[in-house]
Amino acid sequence: MTLAVPELSSPEAVAAHLTRRGDLCGVVIEAVDLRECGLDWDAIDVSGSAFLACTFPGGEAALAVQANGAVVIPDLSEGRPFRVYPSGLYTYESLAGNGVDAAIEAWFHAHPEPMEPVEAIAQRMHDTAMTDAINELIRPTGEPARRVVGVMGGHAVTRDTGEYEQVVHLGIELTRAGFFVATGGGPGVMEAANLGAYLTREGPAEEGPDPIAAALATLREAPGVDDPGYGDVAERVHAVRAGARGGESLAIPTWLYTHEPVGRFATHIAKYFANSIREDGLLRLADHGVIFGRGGAGTIQEVFQDAALNAYAPPHRRVPMVFLGSEFFAGNGVWDVLGRQAAAADPPYGDLLLLTDEVKEAVAFITRYALDP
Repeated sequence: MTLAVPELSSPEAVAAHLTRRGDLCGVVIEAVDLRECGLDWDAIDVSGSAFLACTFPGGEAALAVQANGAVVIPDLSEGRPFRVYPSGLYTYESLAGNGVDAAIEAWFHAHPEPMEPVEAIAQRMHDTAMTDAINELIRPTGEPARRVVGVMGGHAVTRDTGEYEQVVHLGIELTRAGFFVATGGGPGVMEAANLGAYLTREGPAEEGPDPIAAALATLREAPGVDDPGYGDVAERVHAVRAGARGGESLAIPTWLYTHEPVGRFATHIAKYFANSIREDGLLRLADHGVIFGRGGAGTIQEVFQDAALNAYAPPHRRVPMVFLGSEFFAGNGVWDVLGRQAAAADPPYGDLLLLTDEVKEAVAFITRYALDP
């Protein structure tokens, strides 16, 4: 069995590991200010370790750990509007609240990373840190792993449509059933699913008899991303439950899409530079199933990416694929093509496919396979 490599992400963790083991061999030290450790780096065995975006007391210390068998990848954050190896996931406040998100987006589109090797390294290190932080969130040490269900769909579904409201209820029902909702982090279907999870938090008593309807009524004041007040009404809905616990979900957006502002309602955000890594990672993360709502080319691409994952996975690793919107998915031919692909797989996996218009049926289908895979 392959053992996980210890990852140390604070001066305290470095000191504790050194005290326990007597060395720092074969570990990964991530974004730690090593000046706070007060250690003699000439005397410590660091063979086989990697220091990622750490701050050393000086150049001599960095040279010493390399001479003693460690790999040092310097912190390339200086001059960039993003941390090259952030210590954890983003929140909405840390991204959008102080202009960081807009600054990184502008930087990304001004620096085509394939043409700039150092920039490519910086962006890949950042995305690696995002993946690492997602794994820590989904599979916390000493605790049961979260049961992740992905909700995919288009950014163009506006807040004043029945489809948006339906996906809000989907997010609510999935969260209440014990699943952890993960989306692409943008507007439309993605925002609706994260909102649904968020609305499972207990609101104040004076909110009224139908808090879901109240939240939707507020959001309909600015239904699309181009409408004035789009972000303001989301802030108003968010503020009602801002101090409550629970209602967690994950958003995984990308700086590639300038037309998709970060959704307000996810409690955890992993934003990526590389959209291809982000899309594949989101689908692989959804190990309890994926539910697809109406969308455009990106959503259709994700359908067949997920189909390919199921086709090549061993039977016990395959996950249910639910299509919420029978008219849309039957009408565009996706359901028929996917059915033929599933039937041709070895072994077939047609029993994992569901076409429905009912939220409760979708959640029951996901739950069935979660309990009896």
